[in-house]
Amino acid sequence: MDNIFNALGDKSRRYLLDLLYERNGQSLTELSSKLDMSRQAVTKHLKILESANLVIPVWKGKEKLHYLNPVPLRLIYSRWINKFDEIRMEGLYELKNELENTNQEVKMKGFIYQIVIASTAEKVWESLTKPEFTQKFWFGRSISSDWKAGSSVSVITPEGEEEVKGKVVEFDPFKRLSYTWQTPDEQDKEPTTVVFELQEMGPMVKLTILHDIDTENAKFQQAAAGWTFILCGLKTFLETGAPMPSMPWKK
Repeated sequence: MDNIFNALGDKSRRYLLDLLYERNGQSLTELSSKLDMSRQAVTKHLKILESANLVIPVWKGKEKLHYLNPVPLRLIYSRWINKFDEIRMEGLYELKNELENTNQEVKMKGFIYQIVIASTAEKVWESLTKPEFTQKFWFGRSISSDWKAGSSVSVITPEGEEEVKGKVVEFDPFKRLSYTWQTPDEQDKEPTTVVFELQEMGPMVKLTILHDIDTENAKFQQAAAGWTFILCGLKTFLETGAPMPSMPWKK
């Protein structure tokens, strides 16, 4: 956690995170234009944020875009703030945010999360594709598919209902998995796509998830929060052997 606190200790780096929160996926040129410092200095700050996993770089052609990764902040929140009166604190925070940011409009191009797990690529992959493992960290949900390109994918709730359905887009074992995502109440809309990317880092695996859900979609915030908890649950399960204690949104 030291590198996270070190990264957050500088106001310029906190401002960079604010800029990415307002509009995710910005280039170095875009970010540099909003700070009174050289491109070299901005690059240095971004590298520190990247080393703390707070910012994720993604290449699109020859352009390098930067995305905010809230998962490390969520882990800090779960470790300390969750021990106190969370419901009251959340209520006060929401009131403060509403009063101070009435006219603020957040614009993002979908979202991207990343987390580092002390495990192997095989175990992470198995946890993402086998129902007996997804049930452990996905709050009782199982995923069903034969994982062939074009085959169907279903996310089943503990009650046996199909919560999400989709089609396999890409299946590259231990490296990359993607499938479309559509809930029963959005059958009249185009399905979105979820992508999981795995990168081995010695005894650890860096897991990145990209979901192209539109920010104008009413379920955007719900989906973003859901994926954050799922990733934290996956990390907890693989590193401790035990699932998260309960659904965090059910108090």
